[in-house]
Amino acid sequence: MKWQAPISECPHCHSDKGYFIRSSASGHVNLTMNFDGSEIENDGVYDGLRETPHIYTYCINCEKRLFKAEEIGV
Repeated sequence: MKWQAPISECPHCHSDKGYFIRSSASGHVNLTMNFDGSEIENDGVYDGLRETPHIYTYCINCEKRLFKAEEIGV
């Protein structure tokens, strides 16, 4: 999945490190364990979660709001 940003740097701090999208998550997580306390392979541990992305993206560096996530197809 490629989410090309409509900007190349933060207009607030001029960082080019990137951006993040906050999301809310709900659901369940099943962590599977052996009886001896060791962890079983948990590749699908987060499959039971539902994620809802928030409206805006934020600068990784200064955390100020940048642009709407819908501009990148989220």
